Amino acid sequence: MSRVPSMVVTAFLKEVRIIFMFIENDIWDTIIPCLLTFIAAFVYNHKPLAEFPLALLSSIIYAILYILTFCVCNQLEGVEEDRVNKPYRPLVTGLLTVTAARKRNIIYNILFLLAALWLKVFWFAVGWQVITLMLCRWGFSNHWYLKNVFCITLGTIMLLGAMWSIISPINREVWNFIGLLSLWAGLGLPLQDLRDVEGDRLMNRKTLPLAIGDTNSRMLLSAHLSALSPIIYTCVLVTQSAGLADVMRNKLLVTMALLQVLWHWSIALRLWLYRTPREDDTTYHWFVYLFCVTIPLVCFL
Repeated sequence: MSRVPSMVVTAFLKEVRIIFMFIENDIWDTIIPCLLTFIAAFVYNHKPLAEFPLALLSSIIYAILYILTFCVCNQLEGVEEDRVNKPYRPLVTGLLTVTAARKRNIIYNILFLLAALWLKVFWFAVGWQVITLMLCRWGFSNHWYLKNVFCITLGTIMLLGAMWSIISPINREVWNFIGLLSLWAGLGLPLQDLRDVEGDRLMNRKTLPLAIGDTNSRMLLSAHLSALSPIIYTCVLVTQSAGLADVMRNKLLVTMALLQVLWHWSIALRLWLYRTPREDDTTYHWFVYLFCVTIPLVCFL
């Protein structure tokens, strides 16, 4: 009898390891923003502290299933690419077979929908599943504009909208914040494609560096980060303000507006100074860090 609990624990720990290996590249990109959105919504709506533990657990479950359903589907379709770009992933290392991953993909998606139904964010989850199919099965990831500007923008809206709705209905000012922040993210995320050129070439994708060349893509992204991106980001910051006078009285907003310009320019400069795949990954994460810092600001703007 003692062997049965031991086997259950072993199987559980193995599953946790598999899940972590599927999503480990997306902790900063997705899990951290999810938790920050949850905390921001909780504070913004002045929820009682007694509700925090259950709400946190619910948000963590949803966030993990959100990114897990995408990662499993994406990695099932990109095994050969991962042999080049990310050889540590479970399907490449042999930790999991493709057949076993397909079964898990079905189970994880069912659990995701059940969790979303329980949390009253069902249609956000359905929207994310459609976007996942667009990116992983329907070829939207093969072109930089469809992948980043279209799908990632919509996917970010699905993510932030769901996490906020777990806590409270979304008012107009918060929708403005979520929509503009998602657009800002989608326009900047071609940065991530600079680090994975060889794998994307193997899959015949038209990411930005493969579509217009590495140098041209760095020029375009630098121009965007130096001018348009800071403007859109400033629009994100003023979504909670009543007017220009309100903006100028908010010292945090003015300070952040100035700092974000310097941060954008620093990212643009990194594109030229550091051009290896590893350094491009760091440059991309500088952009992600700004995304993460921005989410809780909605409580103070």
